[in-house]
Amino acid sequence: MHDRGGVRVADRDEVVKDLLLLIQEAAEPLGAGALRWGLQERGHGLSEATVGRLLGDLEAQGFLEKDRNKGRRLTPEGRKHLALLEQASVRDSAARDFVDSVLSQDRDRILELLEARRAVEQETARLAAQHATEEDVEDLRRSVEIMESQAREGKGVSEEDTRFHRILARAGGNRLLGAAVDLLRQNPFYARELEIIRREAGRVANPDHRKILEAVEQRDPELAELAMRRHLDNLMEDCRRYWRR
Repeated sequence: MHDRGGVRVADRDEVVKDLLLLIQEAAEPLGAGALRWGLQERGHGLSEATVGRLLGDLEAQGFLEKDRNKGRRLTPEGRKHLALLEQASVRDSAARDFVDSVLSQDRDRILELLEARRAVEQETARLAAQHATEEDVEDLRRSVEIMESQAREGKGVSEEDTRFHRILARAGGNRLLGAAVDLLRQNPFYARELEIIRREAGRVANPDHRKILEAVEQRDPELAELAMRRHLDNLMEDCRRYWRR
């Protein structure tokens, strides 16, 4: 879909940001022809007519003003708008990098993902020990029992493992940390790889989750945090050993 200036809506903010930057950085006002070449160097293949229409739109919005017949220059509102677009671009780039890391199949990235989980989930375990209701504790206990039963039967435990950690995050009561736990578990390759590694390391039936459960049952935040840290440390060490084979 294109906007009235002839620029794809999905690309408009990036094009506008680069256009305003070119005008701001220029020693003198620039016209559509010069801006077209500048945009092309930044990866935007727009015609001179499209650039002209875009300039007209930005002028109508009060972001640009004509300097006689020499071209356009930024208005104070244009400089404010450019600052906002640059901030949004940095945020979007950081978000893309984060999502790429979460979805990566690279082994170093998977270890980084486990390190991020350790940082987040130590706190969710601590909070769960402080705030979990009896219903939360019962849900955790049931989840641990299901994982232990699945392990004895030689079944995969990854889905129930995910459910356990989500219950723990919910019990802690911090919605932002809960969302972080969900986001850090979005990679399907990561779940399959860890399942294989745990099985090879003989840790499918590991006692880590039960130790976390017991710490929450005892309402011991320090013990819960320690149990979670050891759990993630064990996972990372299993990964390193498996990949060195």
